[in-house]
Amino acid sequence: FNGGTWNGQACECPPDYGGDKCQDEPAVCQNGGSWDGIKCVCTSLYEGSKCETVVSSIDIEPENVSAQMELTVKVTNQKFSQELLNRSSSEFQKFNETFTKQMDIIYSGIPEYETVNITKLTPGSVVVEHDVILKAKFIPDYKEFINKIAKKVEEKIKNATQEQILNNDTCTTLLCFNMTATKVQNISVTYDPEEECRKKAGKDFAEHFFVEYKDERPKCITRCMPGFKASLNCNFGTCRLERSGPRCYCLTTDTEWYSGETCEFSTKKSLVYGLLGAVGAVVLVGLVILLVFVLRSKREVKRQKSKVNQLYQWHEEDGGPAPGTFQNAGFNISEGIRNSQWTQNISKANKQTNKAQNKIVESNPTISISTININGLNTSVKRVDF
Repeated sequence: FNGGTWNGQACECPPDYGGDKCQDEPAVCQNGGSWDGIKCVCTSLYEGSKCETVVSSIDIEPENVSAQMELTVKVTNQKFSQELLNRSSSEFQKFNETFTKQMDIIYSGIPEYETVNITKLTPGSVVVEHDVILKAKFIPDYKEFINKIAKKVEEKIKNATQEQILNNDTCTTLLCFNMTATKVQNISVTYDPEEECRKKAGKDFAEHFFVEYKDERPKCITRCMPGFKASLNCNFGTCRLERSGPRCYCLTTDTEWYSGETCEFSTKKSLVYGLLGAVGAVVLVGLVILLVFVLRSKREVKRQKSKVNQLYQWHEEDGGPAPGTFQNAGFNISEGIRNSQWTQNISKANKQTNKAQNKIVESNPTISISTININGLNTSVKRVDF
């Protein structure tokens, strides 16, 4: 696959592809990582199959710690010359060799003593400004330890000049010193684990890396590194360092969900599913009840409408006026005819009206009754409103 060739024994894959058949495509290496044909090779600050995760610790442990003391002594048995200012001259080389031998003798009882380095020579007999180089194995309280060594160095050089005074100013050593001119000016340590830690972390993550000691060794770590006092306990989750700081990513199992800032809360899936089922059942029952109510309401409306239509039909069959109107039988009779037939018709009309009225009352209609006098004849007119 992917342009590979068979050499008789195995597939020879093109760059960036792998596998026994060249089927594995190269991963997209992130954060400066590079593909070596098999895997991503990450920088010291990242890890993971694609170099996507910031490491939780950086190796900064030194074997030794170096320090230097700036001292000034005055050599009284040597004369200053301009040749001493030339570091390549034979005079300087000779003085440097003699001075170094004398210092080696003076500091011989200090195991951490390494050597001396002359930095400047000035007149006044010969005033020697120099550095005493110290080297010690790293320990957590290395600064305090270096300070103790520096005090021993100071004591040694002062004792050497004191012996000269006790011998009536008779100097039997290679070089003689003026006690009052001996000065310790400065002590500096070349190693700082905190600074080294921040430097290796880079500017994007420097604020999230710090030094914590374990087994008397400095560890440059983040809070995602387990096993330390400042470690972030993500409980049922995984700690990852982002640019904003460490963050817990909670797990999800077949039976539970985990949540919270440090994944300290757990929720059983069975409980959630049960609650959702119960809520769904309640909603379904509510919908069924609502549907039944709507259907019954529609049926009742239809039934009432049917009653009203039947009432209209009865009323019309009995010769009554249509609901909402009135009919006066007197207008259909001649003005000059006033006989018993008219009275009977009116009586019959009243009976039919009363009968229709009784039917209408059963359906709760509104009935209005009016009396009109036409040519001395009182006529009742009924109006039905629905």
